[in-house]
Amino acid sequence: MVIIHADMKVLPEKRETFLQQTQGLISASQAEEGNVRYTLMQDLNDPNAFTMVEEWKDAAAVDFHNKSAHFQTFVAAAKDLLAAPLQVNAFQDATKL
Repeated sequence: MVIIHADMKVLPEKRETFLQQTQGLISASQAEEGNVRYTLMQDLNDPNAFTMVEEWKDAAAVDFHNKSAHFQTFVAAAKDLLAAPLQVNAFQDATKL
């Protein structure tokens, strides 16, 4: 299992556009083979800070997702929506090492 936290700081004036664009990304990603969870979380203290919490069956599923058209489209659009570069952290279950 691979867990990814993708932290995004959105430009306040682009927040609604960001939320609209993530809906297609989320639904398409959830339909992918190997996806366990794909959820957008909003920071309780900052309405413009979000984390996409992703769970994937394995690294191959992550690689397939990263090459998908819906993900590539979102990454390209995000450049105009984010106030800071996307921060991505990937994890695996340490009890299974």
